[in-house]
Amino acid sequence: MTPKKVSIVTLGCLKNTADTSNLAKLLKARGHEIVADAADADAIVVHTCSFIESAKKESINTILQAGRLKAGGKKLIVTGCLVQQHGEEIFEDLPEVDAFLGTGQLAQVADFLEKPLARFMDRANPGGLMDPDLPSKQRRHTGESRYPEQLNGLAPGFHRGDVSGILRLSEGCSHPCSFCVIPRLRGGVQSRSEETILREARDLAAQGVEEFSVIAQDTGDWGRDFRAFDVTPVKTGAQSNISLGSGFRRNDGNGRLPSLLRSIAQTPGVRWIRLMYMHPASFSDELLSVLAEQPDKFPYLDMPFQHIDSDLLAQMKRKTDEAGLRTLLERIRAKAPQLALRTTFIVGFPGETSAQFKRLLSFIQEGWFDYLGAFAYSKEEGTPAAQRSDQISGKMKKDRLTTLTNAYYDVAHAKAQARLGTTETILLEETEGDTVLGRTRREAPEIDAIVRLPQKAAGKGRFVEARLTGYDAYEFTAIPS
Repeated sequence: MTPKKVSIVTLGCLKNTADTSNLAKLLKARGHEIVADAADADAIVVHTCSFIESAKKESINTILQAGRLKAGGKKLIVTGCLVQQHGEEIFEDLPEVDAFLGTGQLAQVADFLEKPLARFMDRANPGGLMDPDLPSKQRRHTGESRYPEQLNGLAPGFHRGDVSGILRLSEGCSHPCSFCVIPRLRGGVQSRSEETILREARDLAAQGVEEFSVIAQDTGDWGRDFRAFDVTPVKTGAQSNISLGSGFRRNDGNGRLPSLLRSIAQTPGVRWIRLMYMHPASFSDELLSVLAEQPDKFPYLDMPFQHIDSDLLAQMKRKTDEAGLRTLLERIRAKAPQLALRTTFIVGFPGETSAQFKRLLSFIQEGWFDYLGAFAYSKEEGTPAAQRSDQISGKMKKDRLTTLTNAYYDVAHAKAQARLGTTETILLEETEGDTVLGRTRREAPEIDAIVRLPQKAAGKGRFVEARLTGYDAYEFTAIPS
């Protein structure tokens, strides 16, 4: 077998990044080389996203861009959610692609590279957690490209992969959200074992990784498939679990997630742990206690709310209501005030009235969240929400998204101004001209504000103390202290 040079382009969320990180690990273990520049590769792998319509368009455009680089026997392999959801049609429409592999077939990339195979598609299994337990003798930076504009190489300087890592707890999702196609694409929750997760944390920390993003489709669902979850009615104000409305309580896996997080925090070398993609209905008081106990280790919580109007949340099948979500926020702010909070909202869900949208705007303007993402509802085939007759027009969805984004911008600006003059620890990530870009403990990679420092900061190590001096359009400026 002749070793191949492989360039991997990852689209979508951190869960996809975790997929391709494992793929790179598997390919290197089988003798292949991961390269950043697709022009130098024998094969290009495009790992796609199709969560909403804009993600599908980005995936298609990236595939076409990669196809233009094909020459001299170079292979193009497309993997992930786009294949799982739209396999037949893209097989016909994209003849430049040599192999299509679904969300559960990533491990077949190596087989395709090593054997002469005809053009094919395999998407037999949604999800299918690829969790190769391989020796960790690998370079810290894998050379993977994150964005399509990086098909022709990465900028020199620092690389996030040197000190930041992803710990994926599970694959798939068992929530019934009426707008979401993910359970159909990735199947029900499939949890990794605690032993495997902790071994990976130790291996990454030994390689120099100091910051972990802990992820899953719902991080709080980890362990759900180890034993049955208890879903039992409780009285409002019950002390063991945060009440989320509708007389609803969820067992968080018999304390497994809090215990796992404590173990990760005890791993030598781990500095920051970010808890991402936590469904509010999965959050418990015990978990909140873990985040409050070690504020230096747990600086960040990402918890998608999707909306605040109780009627819309019920139609979305989110298992929460406004009163419960407000109670949750009050408890978090009282017990763990150090947490940077991020959330996500949907605008233009079928039937969303002007009054419901204004309720959401008012809620955002209260300033509970340090960061938030928003997207216009996307009508996804096969979901209950797509069957509704009260769809919102594209123009109205676009207008509401713009209004919401502007409202959040004002909140973010006010919060940022309050931080100016403070000295914070900055993680330096990459060079850009005569400056260095980084993040504080309050910013997650790739999605939140950045900090720009003078080039001289690069000589002080990967973590530097700096004073925030300015802010504009989601970018801080700072000078080393």
